[in-house]
Amino acid sequence: MFCVNYEVETGTHDSEMSANFQRQSPSGWTNYLTGFVLVGGTSQRMGQPKASLLIEGERMLPRQIRLLRTVAHRVVVVGGSADSLDCFDVPVVPDEIPGRGPLAGIYTALLKSRTEFNIVLGCDLPFVNGRMLTYLAVRALNSGSDVTVSCSRDGRPQPLCAVYRRRALYAVRTRLALGANKVSGFFHMVHCNAIPWRDVARAGFTPSVFDNMNTPEEYEYARKRLETFAAASGLQKSDSVAKALGAKLDETE
Repeated sequence: MFCVNYEVETGTHDSEMSANFQRQSPSGWTNYLTGFVLVGGTSQRMGQPKASLLIEGERMLPRQIRLLRTVAHRVVVVGGSADSLDCFDVPVVPDEIPGRGPLAGIYTALLKSRTEFNIVLGCDLPFVNGRMLTYLAVRALNSGSDVTVSCSRDGRPQPLCAVYRRRALYAVRTRLALGANKVSGFFHMVHCNAIPWRDVARAGFTPSVFDNMNTPEEYEYARKRLETFAAASGLQKSDSVAKALGAKLDETE
């Protein structure tokens, strides 16, 4: 099983940063973070751009931007065309190395970032909510790790909903130069805080939180589950629905 916690001894700068973070309200510590939405990729199995998928009346891209704004003072879209995405009022940057998948997207994010800590979110995760992003941000800022990533119930790290420090850029660049595209392939090269599933579950999250959408069938499943539960409970906001659905799924899993 991959999921292992690497102990991190932070230096003086990191300790001071953590102390400053602890003293601030969420509106203050968001200044330490930049949020990045990854929208690159061909979406061949889906047959249409995942960013445009509709969940509870909201497209996935603006949904992810909205969620990231709850934890980051600045949000940037990586990949895609600036001309087609200018209506979202966020900076759009192209992949620095096209055709290399999410790892190149993370590389672009770290290269363009103005902050040390950066939270990356894929555009195909309909069950991730603001509470999960806050959980990751708190863990990352407290530990000072180069990578803070949760593991799913099967022990796999979830790198497209994770926090990366800008100083991990060299390791990412090294892997890309070697022709490697697997995102977790550079984790052993840096201080990685891989949060085991038992801790994630203890924090109140359910296995469905990391379910993604790669095919039309998976999209339909996610859409119907969220919309059905919203109709039954009377909830309207996606963030509240995803959180409440997690509690409901606990009863059936």
